[in-house]
Amino acid sequence: MVPLHVLALGLLAQPALQHTATATPSALVQEDRKAEFEKRLAAAEGSSDKLWKLYEWCTANGMDKDGRNVLRKIVKLDDADRRAHELLGEVEYDGKWFASEKKVEEYKKKKLEEEAKKSGKVVFKGELVDPADIPFLQKGLTKTDDGRWVNAEEQKKLAEGWVKQDFTWVPPAELSNIEKNLWKCDDTWLAEADANKFHAELDKWWKIPSDHYVLYTTCDRSLAMTARDECERAFREVNRVFGKTPSSPVPVLVLRSGAQYGEFAGQRQTELRGFSSLHGASIAEIWTEPLAAGMTSSGFCYWDASNQKDNAFGPMFVRHAAAQSLVEALDPSLKTLGSIVAQKQVPAIDKAWWDEKQIPQWLRYGACAYAERYILDALIKSGGDPAWMRKWSLENIANKGGIDPLETILSLPLTLEDTSKSAKLINQSGLLVAFMLDGKCTPVVQAHQAFKDAFKNGKDLKPSLKALEDTLRKNEAELRKFAGI
Repeated sequence: MVPLHVLALGLLAQPALQHTATATPSALVQEDRKAEFEKRLAAAEGSSDKLWKLYEWCTANGMDKDGRNVLRKIVKLDDADRRAHELLGEVEYDGKWFASEKKVEEYKKKKLEEEAKKSGKVVFKGELVDPADIPFLQKGLTKTDDGRWVNAEEQKKLAEGWVKQDFTWVPPAELSNIEKNLWKCDDTWLAEADANKFHAELDKWWKIPSDHYVLYTTCDRSLAMTARDECERAFREVNRVFGKTPSSPVPVLVLRSGAQYGEFAGQRQTELRGFSSLHGASIAEIWTEPLAAGMTSSGFCYWDASNQKDNAFGPMFVRHAAAQSLVEALDPSLKTLGSIVAQKQVPAIDKAWWDEKQIPQWLRYGACAYAERYILDALIKSGGDPAWMRKWSLENIANKGGIDPLETILSLPLTLEDTSKSAKLINQSGLLVAFMLDGKCTPVVQAHQAFKDAFKNGKDLKPSLKALEDTLRKNEAELRKFAGI
């Protein structure tokens, strides 16, 4: 008889023996299949057809990992084999195959960044756009075919067939009036001659859009269109001075006569220092209409086409006013503006206004005077002198005693007590900017560029402005040589 403890040990040992007996054939089968796979692979190398048969054999035998390796060999032989790529789970984009959608997105991003560097554009939400468009896109605006930026509500109106006449939306039922060359004035449609009379009064001015401005004007429509073009000329020149432009259109006001100019400045009390008395263009720091519309303060001027003298000065005044608007938008007095809009009392508001500024007065007025009277006249008729304005301005300086000491021009002590002296100082500040832009004095050019870089990149302007002024001082002889005075 077998002892019980021996029998028990024998019973406990039986399952283990059975497991070993069943595991061994399975492992042997796997080894046999692997050996068979290697044999078949060696025979299929270099042949897509044989590799496809091997892939099917792998699939039938549950050898998924080996099957994927076969697919990779197939695409190495024939990258155009769509079925192999798709079975690998790859995604096709731009004529290439990628391991996943994530890899596709990484490729798109890298490609866009490379294209942006080549084209001078930037990437915004997966699209290449002009850097100037970014502020509008960030506000959710859409650019129309004619280059206007509109919000969702305006886009809806356009889709419904509405048309914008200046800033007035006209429904489809009234579009025939536009085709008749009529203008909507309040609720009445008027011919242009009558519309000119309607808009000739203060507060009833035309309000005309352009690429970079909102033009308010009491001038006749035809003259207003010319004034709009002069504003855009000023924009290009001021951009040369600062290397930076506002992110949205700025206001500018052009009035039809000197009398209206005086009324707007004096009786309306739209300026802080009364400097409209110095020139035919100035800055209306506290004119509330553009401020209430979310814009900054506006340059303003007059263009009187009724007599030859005033008509000749009109384009120059417009460019000066347009430049004032731009500089104000680039360097606004936001705290003081906020107080004005909120109708809060601010002690010494004129001082508070100017204390907020980063740009010194000589550079502000210099940019405006340059755009007004130192640019080359691209509209001059054949045989004329494009530099006539610059020569005339320099003659004015010469006739008033020549160039003042550079320190006087840099401090720019404008005063109503001596309007002739102040007018000359404004003219000379334009000369300084002309020397910076056109004098080809290498140290000045470099210092000016350093200032523009600092301004564009939002850095503290004091160091670059000090360096620019010091460089002008060191090259005062070159300035006088440039002026020829």
